[in-house]
Amino acid sequence: MKHSLELTEINKTKDILNNSKKIIALCHANPDPDAIGSVMATYLALKSIGLDITPACYDPLPKKMDFIAESDQLVQTFDEELYDTVIILDCGSEKMIRFQEEQPKILSKEVQIINIDHHPTNTRYGNANFIHTDQASTTQILYHLFEALEIKITPEISTALLMGIYGDTGSFMHQNTTKDTYLVAADLMRKGGNVGLITKNLFRNYNFKTLKLWGKVLENLHISSEGAAIVGVEREDYQTLGCTRNDLAGVIDIINSMPEAEYCVILSEDEKGNVKASLRTRRDDLDMKALAEKYGGGGHVKASGFVIPGGKLQKEVKWKIVQ
Repeated sequence: MKHSLELTEINKTKDILNNSKKIIALCHANPDPDAIGSVMATYLALKSIGLDITPACYDPLPKKMDFIAESDQLVQTFDEELYDTVIILDCGSEKMIRFQEEQPKILSKEVQIINIDHHPTNTRYGNANFIHTDQASTTQILYHLFEALEIKITPEISTALLMGIYGDTGSFMHQNTTKDTYLVAADLMRKGGNVGLITKNLFRNYNFKTLKLWGKVLENLHISSEGAAIVGVEREDYQTLGCTRNDLAGVIDIINSMPEAEYCVILSEDEKGNVKASLRTRRDDLDMKALAEKYGGGGHVKASGFVIPGGKLQKEVKWKIVQ
């Protein structure tokens, strides 16, 4: 199944990979299924053709995604001096990897960067760029890229790619699902992708502590006079229940299903005091991406986010967002 990836970018990528001694594949911090699926599929694919590659993410692997093959190889620390090639996946901005704050070489001219993403905010910051906003997920782009590079897509790679598609389409329920998405998913299933494993872990795997946290979030939910469903989650809210911020994943989809909500916002503190905003809407005439961009973030029209560095989450911040 062919997709019109740019031939010039494919050739650039071949040259970069052929001249690479050591590669690091990076996704964005606070990873979602598409980020982890992308970084692990890239690791598995390039390792299979004999390349020296390390998968890395600034934040730890969410436990519900540890079923992906060799996910125990994903690292949070590395020596930037070892790598001459960087593959950045699912990042509308290169700064979303967060590693550059402590290891600036990773985004310098000393390395070659391959940029693979489906977000419309992407600025094509790589030496080779595959930016396709018509694709539902970054893993969907990778499927076409692996075919163009003639890399065999194994059952393990198929499952990682499928996880990204399932995650970013909400199990094919979001409007970014296209005919090509279904065709790619069908072919990945033919190649051995394990849909049962994906759905069990991503969508049917909520423990007691997570559900208790969701209950607290829903109890504190407020709908503004403009129809914005908004809630703030402080560190103490999840830490007292023995949860992490990763346990919030999924509750925003419940909030976004309310007919009373024009759009919804979850503001959550991480362990360092940074505040992450997740924005969702079901309406066609609202642009969450534009709202996120006001605060240095980005994403998609109906699903976006941003991070406010440092500072304790305050009620004034919540109201500032929705004004």
